[in-house]
Amino acid sequence: MSDWKAQMKGDPTGWLLEEDNPSVRYLALRHLLERPEDDPEVQAARAAIPHSRVVERFFARQAPGGFWGDPASPYQPKYKASYWTLMVLGHLGLSREDKRVQRAVEHIFRFQQPEGACPELVLSKVEGHSRGGFAEFGEEGARREYLYKAQKARERGKEPPEESAFVADLVHQMTLSCLTGNVVAALLRLGYGDDPRLWQAVDWLVSIQNADGGWLCPYWKAHIRDTHSCFYGTICPLEAFAEIPEDKRPPAVREAAARGAEFLLMHRLYRADHHDLQVINPNWLKLAFPWFYGYNILRGLWVLTKLGYRDKRMEDALAALREKQTPEGKWMLESTPYGRMQANLEKKGQPSKWITLKALWVLERHGRA
Repeated sequence: MSDWKAQMKGDPTGWLLEEDNPSVRYLALRHLLERPEDDPEVQAARAAIPHSRVVERFFARQAPGGFWGDPASPYQPKYKASYWTLMVLGHLGLSREDKRVQRAVEHIFRFQQPEGACPELVLSKVEGHSRGGFAEFGEEGARREYLYKAQKARERGKEPPEESAFVADLVHQMTLSCLTGNVVAALLRLGYGDDPRLWQAVDWLVSIQNADGGWLCPYWKAHIRDTHSCFYGTICPLEAFAEIPEDKRPPAVREAAARGAEFLLMHRLYRADHHDLQVINPNWLKLAFPWFYGYNILRGLWVLTKLGYRDKRMEDALAALREKQTPEGKWMLESTPYGRMQANLEKKGQPSKWITLKALWVLERHGRA
C-alpha cells in the first residue's frame, strides 16, 4: 500500500471494485487506480452501466419526450423531476451516446434562458437578463403559478397582477445559480463539453459571481438585499467549473474558480470567517450523496481538490473526514433523499460506496501531495 493508505484504518478499494455497482467500479478504476479508458476492465465496467438495475429503474419512469413527471415542471417535485434525475444520471457515469440521455438533455435545454419557452418575453419585461442560466420552469409553468396567485388575489377581493409581467418576472427570478451549476456539471459528466449551449451557461455563471467570490441566486427577491454569498449557491458553480478539464478552462473561468475557492477556504470549508471560526451548520459535517444543491465537507473537499487546491485551510475538514472512516476503511451514508428520487442509490446509515469512492479520491490526492 502507498503511504497515504498506510495511514488509513483500512483499504476498501476491493469493495469498490465489486461488480454489483458498475458505476462505482468504473469510476474507481478510472480515478482511483487511474486505468486508461481503453483498459478492458474499464470498458467492461462502463458498458455495464446503462444496463445496471438502478439505471434501468430511472429510465423505466422516463416519458417518451425525455422527461420525468410533468413536462412543464422540471424542478418540482424534488428530487423526482427531470432536473434532479439528470443530475443523478451524470453521477452514474452515463454518456450522451445513450439515446435516453439525449432525450433527457434536449428536454432540459428547453428551460435554459433565453432558449426557454419565451425568451423575448423575459428580456423585454425585466431589468437585466438571465441569458444562459437554467430556470425552475418555463412560461407554461410560470403561467400555472400566475393562475393560482390570481385566484387567491380575487378571493381576497384584490386585483391580480398583470399576467405577462408576472410570468416574465417569475421565470427571471427562478433562474438560479445553484440549479445552473448542477445542470452544467451533469452535462459535462454526460459528455456535452462541446455544446455551445453549455458554454452559454458557464458564461452566465461567471457573469453573476458576487464581489465576495461566492454566488447567490441573483434575481430571487428573497436574496435581493443579501451581500454575503450562499454556500449552496457557491458550491454548485464551483463544481461545474471543476468538471471542465483544466486545459479547457478559459481565463475567466479560472479567475472565477479561484475567487470562489477562496470564499470556501476563508471559511475553512465549514466555519465562520469571524466569531472564532465556529461551525456554521452542523449538518455540513454529515456526508451526503447525491448532494444536489446541498453542501457538506466532502463535497467542498472534492470540488476544491478537483480544482487543484492543496491548502492548509482544508485541514480541519480533512481531519473531520478521516475521523468518520470505519475500522474497515469505509464511510457511512449520513444523509440522502431516500424514497424521494425516481430510484434509490443507497440506504442512509449504511456503508456507502459513493461516499467512500469520493473520500478515498480526496485523501489519495492530498496524500500524494
